[in-house]
Amino acid sequence: MLRQPGGIGFDIFDERIAGIARQFQDFRDAEAAGAVIAADSIEELANAIGVTPQALNIELAAIDTAAQTGTPDRFGRSFDPAKRLAPLYRAIKVTGALFHTQGGLAVDAQARVLRQSGTPFPNLFAAGGAAVGVSGPTAAGYLSGNGLLTATTLGRIAGGAAARMLV
Repeated sequence: MLRQPGGIGFDIFDERIAGIARQFQDFRDAEAAGAVIAADSIEELANAIGVTPQALNIELAAIDTAAQTGTPDRFGRSFDPAKRLAPLYRAIKVTGALFHTQGGLAVDAQARVLRQSGTPFPNLFAAGGAAVGVSGPTAAGYLSGNGLLTATTLGRIAGGAAARMLV
């Protein structure tokens, strides 16, 4: 995403998805602020987001092909052929951002960062998203709220261990 001109892209969806998204206040706020673009046709949508209708049609055709063949698209996404986009089309500007990390540095019981050999680095601690937490080293183990758990718990442990080093 960040390699795109201006570091932006667009999420494209339709009224079915917009209806689902409206259960969230932030989406309703984005709509009210005019951040959600609406268009009756793909051509109108393409023009509104600053791409050629031909380019947008090529992307949408690739998605349709992936859905019809049951194979992932070039980004690894799978689509349900029964849920094709339909008017009223929508788009919203998006960009890449780091929202959550998973994994991180290995730490010991005092939140000290461990070398690959398993011995701790002197004076180096990690907590929160910087440390491997209870969710494990990959996104497969992520549970909502675990980032706060490791941030507060390991932060407290690291603070205590660092303070003891000063005495």
